Amino acid sequence: MAEFAEDDRIERKSARKVNREQYAEYLSMWSNTVEGGVVLYGVENDGKITGCSGLSTTDLNRLKSCHTQLCREACPEFRTIATKVDGKPDFVVAAYVPYRGILVETHKQEAFIRLGDTKHKMSAEERDDFRSTRQERSWEQRPNRHFKFPQDFDSDILLEFCTNFRERENKSEWTAAEILIDRHLMLEESGEFIPLNCLVLFAAKDPLSFHAGARVRVQRFSGTEEGAGDTFRPLRDFYLEGNIPRLIREADTALANMNYNVTWLSNDGKFVTTPEYPKWAWFEAIVNALVHRSYSFSGSETFVKFFSDRLEIESPGGFVPPVTASNIYNQRAARNPHLMEALRYLGFVQMSREGTRRMRQSMEEYNLPAPSFSQEAINGVSVRVTLRNDHHSRKRALDKDVATFCGVETWKQLQDYEIQIMGYAFNNRSIQVAEASRLTGRTWNTSKRDLDRLVRKSLLKFIPPKFQRDPKARYELNEERGNGQ
Repeated sequence: MAEFAEDDRIERKSARKVNREQYAEYLSMWSNTVEGGVVLYGVENDGKITGCSGLSTTDLNRLKSCHTQLCREACPEFRTIATKVDGKPDFVVAAYVPYRGILVETHKQEAFIRLGDTKHKMSAEERDDFRSTRQERSWEQRPNRHFKFPQDFDSDILLEFCTNFRERENKSEWTAAEILIDRHLMLEESGEFIPLNCLVLFAAKDPLSFHAGARVRVQRFSGTEEGAGDTFRPLRDFYLEGNIPRLIREADTALANMNYNVTWLSNDGKFVTTPEYPKWAWFEAIVNALVHRSYSFSGSETFVKFFSDRLEIESPGGFVPPVTASNIYNQRAARNPHLMEALRYLGFVQMSREGTRRMRQSMEEYNLPAPSFSQEAINGVSVRVTLRNDHHSRKRALDKDVATFCGVETWKQLQDYEIQIMGYAFNNRSIQVAEASRLTGRTWNTSKRDLDRLVRKSLLKFIPPKFQRDPKARYELNEERGNGQ
């Protein structure tokens, strides 16, 4: 909806400020409409009707034609509603602004979208993504003359794709070019083969040379927040680059290595060792992120972030209508349907609903919470998938040999920082105060008291210094304890 010009003689009030009865009455005039909004002129914020009889004919004409100068595509419908103000005849002007599925821009080539109770001015990339999701213009179907076929494309991926296509579709005589054209991955103009953007993402040797965001950034943080400035210290931080099949295959290996094994005590008193997250949960999440993300956001990559209590996968672009966070298990829609179809021939994707359902099922099998999906609008619009690792009940996830050494009952009563100290001491056979301090983030004096407390519990032995400030002073594992006795 366009912004109307400010004028002291024209009172412009939103219909949402009017009480429900008045709004229903005015909206009923457009009972055959499906979606849209009503703007009322001559009504105060508190719902008090003041009328428009004080406006001149010129003012009324300007009001009813304002969209022709500000936003022609808004196409509002104006109606005059008779009413009374202080017992005298008056009228209110109502403007119905219909919802339009296409992007509507002002005369300044600006577009706005409603986010909660605020109005957000859309960036060029957000406008482009909006058009793509409404099928006004598909980014994946745009010709890309930056790449030449076949020399700029991965021959192994194209061979695998074309072989699978011929077998499934019984088209053994078709050439690679005929298959790519048929699958809407390439065009032919005057004898020249022109790749489309979806083919670049699918099989180009170096899609990053054209699209700066065609990569995945993987990070691991020690705590529950990533921090900023001096506190931004990821344990791991690296990129995966290449076409989408390569990204998926490399992510499969990289994320499996990042996915720690955790050993925890089950309710029946037995130790259970599992990965933090089931493979099919994070694998489907990364595939969905790469397939359904908006590549209109050329400078934004896909993020995979490991925290101590969760795994987040963020992809640029919002949900594709009609999919929302609440109906994602039952609705399906594809922002890049031809790219998705190509990846299906390589066995990476099934129907989109099956992917999210598989994620949920695999989390349930690990007795973990179902994945959560959200649309964020902090640094541009993005979709975030969150997998939680049940951190509170599995935070004592250490090598079971450490717990056996301490004795299960003693180990269960240790504080988190004591668990860290004992794990370090068990693996290194000894620990110094400075090492304990760095490990737990506690002060030197506090760490000294922590170690002394573990000595009193017969878990460690203090090896005193031979002289004052001897750097070899340390605490050793109390081997005499003997398997938790």
